[in-house]
Amino acid sequence: MNQKSIFLFILLISLSVTNAIPLEKRATQFHDCSAGNFKNAQLINVVMSPDPLASGKNVTFCVSGSLNHDIKDNGFVRVQIDDENKVHIDRFSANATATKAGQNFDIKTPQHTLPEIPDKYVLTVIIVNPSNPPNPANDVIGCATARVGF
Repeated sequence: MNQKSIFLFILLISLSVTNAIPLEKRATQFHDCSAGNFKNAQLINVVMSPDPLASGKNVTFCVSGSLNHDIKDNGFVRVQIDDENKVHIDRFSANATATKAGQNFDIKTPQHTLPEIPDKYVLTVIIVNPSNPPNPANDVIGCATARVGF
């Protein structure tokens, strides 16, 4: 009887430890960032590779969706990484493909080599139709943000 109890106890501990170890990394979860400064922005879909980001590695972003605004000929995608104190770590842009409102778009950024990335950071991806003078409240038409490590 005692051997069965010990065996059962060891089995339960083993199962608990096995279930506590994640077997698959979870993809970064992006959220809407249209509140605040970006009143015209709609949530966009963002997939990045690698996910999660890794310091010194090349990264590409695939941005897709459908917006209520046209993406103009001079439109672009901007990716920005800030640390937990809102200090810019990295920022890069890629040209967007002009797309009519309501149509699906799919934009892939060129590879970009990342600098040193802290454990906690905020990743923001926006689609911008620039105006002169710049007006972020109206110029940003698509947006997604993720808080990593918080």
